[in-house]
Amino acid sequence: MRALLRVVSSLLSRPGTASAVGAIMVVYALLYLWLTGDIMGGGHGGWLALFPAWERLWQTRGPLQFEPVGLFFLGRLVWTFSPINTLLALTVGLLIGLNAVAGWRVWRSPRHCSLGAASSGLLGSLPALLAGGACCAPLLLIWLGLPFAGALASLAPMLLPGAALLLLIGLWGMARRMAQVDDS
Repeated sequence: MRALLRVVSSLLSRPGTASAVGAIMVVYALLYLWLTGDIMGGGHGGWLALFPAWERLWQTRGPLQFEPVGLFFLGRLVWTFSPINTLLALTVGLLIGLNAVAGWRVWRSPRHCSLGAASSGLLGSLPALLAGGACCAPLLLIWLGLPFAGALASLAPMLLPGAALLLLIGLWGMARRMAQVDDS
């Protein structure tokens, strides 16, 4: 656990890596919110924010999908704002960003890898990054209207927690490898 906290703090303490993690987190969160239908087109221009339904904060519309409590009209976009959906999207986005940046650091430092090859650090982070795609990939298939997307819809409630768990395990594994090398 200490190795994980040390690696996360070292990744976020550098402005370049912190901005890379932040950019990946925001892009992933926006993609996730778009694919789940929280952000959509159809606005009429202008900027407006309404929050009429705070009492619906904990009401669910599906597994790990919560009802919106407000609306943002952002030009041509409409965001049906659900704080919990947004928090979930940002959390998974943060884990993906941390995994991507940690995987890049391991890839750029072959000495962190027990195999000695520069590509093995990147390959080690690949399962965690694919786990992050587990949240959006089925939603993208449904959004595109592909026929086999219905089969994935039944798995959707398990994908978000499973992806978050795999991302944490991947980050923890990379943190342990980086800590072992830093300690020696």
